[in-house]
Amino acid sequence: MEQIKLDLKDKRILYQLDLNSRQSNTEIAKKVGLSKDVVNYRIKKLEDLKLIKGYYTIIDLSRLGYFGVRVYIRLLDANPNKEKEIIDFLINNKMVFFVAKTEGSFNIAFGSWIKDIYEFEDFYLDFKRGFKQYIGEEKISIFTKLYHFHRAYLLNKEIDNSIPEIYGREKIAKHDKTDIEILKLLAKNARIPIIEISQKLNIPPRTIAFRIKQLEKKNIIQGYRFVFDHELFGYEYYKVDLILRDTSKFKNLVGFAHINPNILYIDQTIAGSDFEFDLEVKNRDELFKIVDELRTNFPIREWFYFTLISFYKILYFPNV
Repeated sequence: MEQIKLDLKDKRILYQLDLNSRQSNTEIAKKVGLSKDVVNYRIKKLEDLKLIKGYYTIIDLSRLGYFGVRVYIRLLDANPNKEKEIIDFLINNKMVFFVAKTEGSFNIAFGSWIKDIYEFEDFYLDFKRGFKQYIGEEKISIFTKLYHFHRAYLLNKEIDNSIPEIYGREKIAKHDKTDIEILKLLAKNARIPIIEISQKLNIPPRTIAFRIKQLEKKNIIQGYRFVFDHELFGYEYYKVDLILRDTSKFKNLVGFAHINPNILYIDQTIAGSDFEFDLEVKNRDELFKIVDELRTNFPIREWFYFTLISFYKILYFPNV
């Protein structure tokens, strides 16, 4: 895939969108030293080039009574047409909030937001009734906490000093059906204008703006991001799993991941690995350099990785 060349102004715009995709183009213009019209044009160009593939809202679903289940699948005897059929099934299923193609130990990763484990069991049994003969290995984990960091590498920063979004393991926050309807629209498009939400829900714009502020204040809304095509930027995406000799160093590992400019996520799970993180790097040499630093400073017994090729679906909200 041919890499898209960007200048410093484009990278600064991307970084601002990574910090907060819902901020206005006027706000971005002031921060990057351009006019609003130029920022409008450049964002539109980044969208047309598919470097930006959409915008989503990070929602702490534990505050709405949900938890996440993640599944890794290794396929056997599945030709490209059958693999597409499996992926299409997952994309079109309302239970599934993300679907990704991976390379390594597993071929497909997907996840569900649920309130009831039996709800997931019904869905998963249905999935296996249709595709069991093509499943060589499966690994199911439950999300308990997630950390979202920022792409400091866009500006060649040596450390990420921005505030991350951290969510999960929280008590249910007060909310109503109107909040849910607003969240559903924001989940699909973090940059949807207030006036458009108002028209869709037939609620005054001032009420919509107030409710969004309240959802942010309650930390139900954690942040706003864009879906990034890392390959077009010339980067590779890896997921790394660590098996530790001593899990008491978990907080220190979180601190390391936070300041690293390339590490984007930490998944804290039940039945997953001791420490899991995702990162975007120029090549595998950069990946190995980061892992070697971890192995030097932390009690790591074993580690392995796989490549995330692309996201087919990402929606931080259940289809309720």
